[in-house]
Amino acid sequence: ELMNVEVITASKKSENQKIAPATIYVVTEKDIIENGYTDLTNLLENVPGVVAIRTDIFAFGGQRGFLSNFSQTLLLVNGREMQNLIASETFIATQFATHNIKQVEILQGPASALYGANALVGVINIITKNDSPDFNGTEYHAGIGTQQTQSQSFVFGKNLKDFRISGSFRYFRSNLWDYKDFIKDTINFRQGFPTKAFPVNQQFKQNSWSLPYAAKISYKGFYVGIERYELKGSRGLEHISLDYKSQYDYRQLALYYAGIDKEITDKLKINAELQFYKERFWGVNYSFNNAIYDTLIKNGHNPDLPLTDKEIQENFMDVYSQQSSSGSKRYKGNVQLNYVPSQTLSIIGGYTFDMFDLLGIALSTDRLNPDFDETRSIENSMRKPFFRQYKNSLFLQLQKTLFDKLYLTLGGRFDHHNIYKSIFTFRSGLVYTPFQKTSIRFLFGQAFREPTIFELGALTVKKVAIELNPVRMNTFEVGINQSFTSNLIANIVAYKNIATNFIEPTETVIFKNSDKVINIFGIESQLFYKIGKIRTEIGYSYVQKDADDYAGVSTVNLGVYTHRITGGLTFNATDTFTINSRINYYSEIKAKHGNKDITQIITIPSYAKINLTFSYVKIKVYDAEITTQLLVTNVFDSKFYQPDIRIGGPKQFLQPGRQLFCNLIFKF
Repeated sequence: ELMNVEVITASKKSENQKIAPATIYVVTEKDIIENGYTDLTNLLENVPGVVAIRTDIFAFGGQRGFLSNFSQTLLLVNGREMQNLIASETFIATQFATHNIKQVEILQGPASALYGANALVGVINIITKNDSPDFNGTEYHAGIGTQQTQSQSFVFGKNLKDFRISGSFRYFRSNLWDYKDFIKDTINFRQGFPTKAFPVNQQFKQNSWSLPYAAKISYKGFYVGIERYELKGSRGLEHISLDYKSQYDYRQLALYYAGIDKEITDKLKINAELQFYKERFWGVNYSFNNAIYDTLIKNGHNPDLPLTDKEIQENFMDVYSQQSSSGSKRYKGNVQLNYVPSQTLSIIGGYTFDMFDLLGIALSTDRLNPDFDETRSIENSMRKPFFRQYKNSLFLQLQKTLFDKLYLTLGGRFDHHNIYKSIFTFRSGLVYTPFQKTSIRFLFGQAFREPTIFELGALTVKKVAIELNPVRMNTFEVGINQSFTSNLIANIVAYKNIATNFIEPTETVIFKNSDKVINIFGIESQLFYKIGKIRTEIGYSYVQKDADDYAGVSTVNLGVYTHRITGGLTFNATDTFTINSRINYYSEIKAKHGNKDITQIITIPSYAKINLTFSYVKIKVYDAEITTQLLVTNVFDSKFYQPDIRIGGPKQFLQPGRQLFCNLIFKF
């Protein structure tokens, strides 16, 4: 079964994972249920080569040693991009749940030759149930848990001859984790900030909810659809705040699409699709600001006394808003041709037009919904078009089978950008199958990431303040996949990443292209074994990054975990009852202190986290199939930290303690 998984992300077409020209980890619906994955963050932290850091606003992390806000990774839903528009972040929070997931494919390594910008270190492709023609039914999911967590969702799909209608809907709310004690920790959290400035009995409160939904209608190759979410949450631990009860962040992102799949001949197929995105976001911070605090002291505030509620509201409220605006937009058109002249040759090519029409943000220190002026007056610094960029792209990929054992892939993409001009990326792959149960991969890939509006300093003024070039990446890779028996499968891959023009902060909001070449070497491996009623899976990741000069010392693997181990053990006690345990191990890590004013390297100890899932699956009740689950995360309530890799906030992030969840799934 594991050797016959079909994937589409490696080549934009269905192919066996064994011969795909990429390293791809696949998580199926069955894996999701057995392991108790409730959201995408939980799923990703169990994938080799991936690090996911919970901050309770959205997941930080990345792939293969490049950790940030996940802006180096391209996030797709059914092959369509779902990054946020303003910063090209994956912005993975509670809106990306697992109720509608058929399969997740995590591609490791650069993929710009197929997908263009921002597939710098990899691609996450969520393949949904409602988008799959073989899903013909209805599902209802309900969940409840600690921190007043609750969720309800529906997924449906109906085939009526040539007509199909499908969709999904979910409502989720939770108080998330309670960090009321941690935010007062002057050593592990707000180190470097004036302790006496903060309220003595500072409260912590999170109210988070998300509302993702999707729908699609298709008829004889024509289709229209929508992917949309609304998300409201606190700002978690991202900043050192003076008021954790009043701050919040609200997001809206919608994708509308329409297209056609047409078989021209038995050898030639065409897909043409138009996409329209719209995004708005707004929120409020009460982040501590040293300059404002010093001014208050000069004006008479007693530094031995905490700030009053009035002083906090009048001086530290920081509103960012697109609430009264028409929102940022993106217009995209794709044409793709799939030509298969013979059983041993396939060619994929296409053209893409892509335009971003971004809006900046209105700022205020006294109004939660500041006015947003979009008039075209020359005096208006926020006038439209505020920040517009567009590109035209051509891509071509050839795959050839040689001697029934060699699978050759060659591909390239040409992107012409109105700002960055011409960018060419190339990929090649050679997969050798000397034996039926063995495959060996030799891969090379290139990628680039465009600077964001944040990095260009153009978020609040209609002008690019900083000249930056795209980040470039080259990766060399070799891997082996071996099926020893039907019950024992292993794979191992070694890679070398070489990044140039990397964009790094010099201060909080000032960025530059680094003149340093970043080299990262890594190894990833997985082992699957089944004996009787027991199945086990073990994943291992090793990363070695060049030394960084920081705080007067040269440090190898700064901000990178050297070793990561993920493991799962599933016991089928009966035909319907399973017990699953998962362990995540993180080695000791040296990282920059999260407070930008403290130039110091901190050491975060190694730790292991264990989760348990108990499942009664596929219980027949009349025409329905019912699954019930009890999930326990961080079973031993271990206390552990992860680094603040974005810098500009707390020293480090405390991760949630023990949590319990109950799930109920009805399939009709």
